Amino acid sequence: TQFAEASLKHFCVLEEVALTKLFPTAKCGEEVRKLAKGEAMQVLEGPKEETYPPEMRAKVKASSDSAVGWITVKKDNMKPWTAIYTCKVAAPLQTALAADGADAVRELEAGETVELLEGPAEEGGALRMRARADKDGAVGWVTIRDAEGKRFFES
Repeated sequence: TQFAEASLKHFCVLEEVALTKLFPTAKCGEEVRKLAKGEAMQVLEGPKEETYPPEMRAKVKASSDSAVGWITVKKDNMKPWTAIYTCKVAAPLQTALAADGADAVRELEAGETVELLEGPAEEGGALRMRARADKDGAVGWVTIRDAEGKRFFES
């Protein structure tokens, strides 16, 4: 007499795994909870093969430290480089790369645009560039980002 049969729908978890609300996991991401190692479970549907859309990848080199590696290219994580920068807050246009002791050519206003001519260059922890103001053609050095990380210009 046979009292029990082997089930093809019951399994035991071998290592912790996420239990998600919807299929496929790439779209939902909402986790119900983790299934613990050794926990019993019953398969209600499937198994089904999960496919992911292809990703665009690019090999890049960072300008700041020449680090090389691969990134996933998305429309919201990168944009083409431009030599045009917009002033975020009023900032001085100065005569020299070193801000200390440099004379002011004039004050740039928030919203004003400049064109990169030279740089960017590190100077005393700040990132600076030589630029030409679109408004009047005045040329000088400006601080893109100060030593504390505050940004004065965006490209």
